Amino acid sequence: MTKKLLCLLVALLVGLTLGMIACVGDAGKAKLEDAVWKLESYGEPNQLESVLQGTELTVEFVNAEGEVRGSGGCNSYSGSYEVNGSKLSIIPPLMSTMMSCSDPIDSQEYEFLQTLEAAESYKIDGQQLTIACGNKILIFRQK
Repeated sequence: MTKKLLCLLVALLVGLTLGMIACVGDAGKAKLEDAVWKLESYGEPNQLESVLQGTELTVEFVNAEGEVRGSGGCNSYSGSYEVNGSKLSIIPPLMSTMMSCSDPIDSQEYEFLQTLEAAESYKIDGQQLTIACGNKILIFRQK
């Protein structure tokens, strides 16, 4: 085998190995878009509130449509969003169905949607999504 051919084979093997490592490194990392996220807690970072038992609040960022949608625990909602790096903007207003639920659920939904509209940035750590919204945060787990 010539020296030139040997160098070419080594370079090819190194390239393939690095490509495989890059693929494996991203395999376990969740992505913001095109996934459904379930809210776990919300509020000021040092005073987080848990989601009311029996309710499910979700968010989904649909990349192809630039649409954000989900459930506020009582009503469905939708709107538009923009992402630039780790910056996240919800373009108000979010549109929502108008069903009425019991007071604690209505209050939770109102606070959730108001907080989500104030989104400024996001961070994903494993399967957890944290959205920073002014002085409040929303913490989700991938569904």
